[in-house]
Amino acid sequence: MESYEKTGYLQEPFRLFHLRDTAIGEVGLHYHDFYKMIVFYAGNVTYMIEGKSYVLEPGDLVLVNRNDIHRPTIDFSAPYERSILYISQECLESCRADGYDPFLCFEQASAKKSYVLRAGDFRATEAGTLLARMEEGDKRYGYEAEKILLFRLFLLAVNRVCFGEGREEIARPAAVCNQKVIDLLSYINEHIYENISIDGLAETFYISKYHMMRQFKSETGYTIHRYMTEKRIAAAKEKLLRGVPVTRVGEECGFQEYTIFLRAFQSCVHMTPTAFVEARKARRSGRACDLP
Repeated sequence: MESYEKTGYLQEPFRLFHLRDTAIGEVGLHYHDFYKMIVFYAGNVTYMIEGKSYVLEPGDLVLVNRNDIHRPTIDFSAPYERSILYISQECLESCRADGYDPFLCFEQASAKKSYVLRAGDFRATEAGTLLARMEEGDKRYGYEAEKILLFRLFLLAVNRVCFGEGREEIARPAAVCNQKVIDLLSYINEHIYENISIDGLAETFYISKYHMMRQFKSETGYTIHRYMTEKRIAAAKEKLLRGVPVTRVGEECGFQEYTIFLRAFQSCVHMTPTAFVEARKARRSGRACDLP
């Protein structure tokens, strides 16, 4: 069975990288339990998110929601340069204010199924200027405090553009996708906790189930069953961390039997639900642990 890993760890509210690679190994399908922004500067990269593929252009801002399955395909005939921001759920929550929702840019990306904002010369935008200041001069006095303020202003600038109040013109470039597969993805996510069967999907979309399964695998890289399992387990982890009893979580997340839930959880997370909760508690308290 394929395994689409949760990768990357985030203990601080947010983390910023500026990377320029000339060669890295093939990046497989994966997801994170935090939010991710990528500002693309140079290279030949196609970015796939939830079944949609974008040929990136310099200045593109890529928005990846937590638990979105994604991967880049990189042609290293040119160096791949980008800035990456990892942002925790708690960090975004802390930025809320009256009349301001810091999740707006991510929620729009998900609702519109459009995960790339195209600003042309991103460095010349308000958000680009703020990001550059975050990346420069980490030795100056008070930089850590300043970085937090700059991050909040950067996030606000991005969300203002999404709300239609930014000074820059932002486009949402078209993606390469199979519309039938996108419709399938949308339907699955809307009914993810229900008893979805392959036969039922084929009947709903008036398509041969074998053709449907081949198309889904070809376009997304994973099977329908594995996609549903990963999404349900991602939801299960959130419920577990909110204190929902293990015996209820499986049922609430669409697993018909506890033993099925347990096997699926261990397959995806490589530990039991109880061990997962204990590991997360240990990580938050600062004790060392190995959490996939």
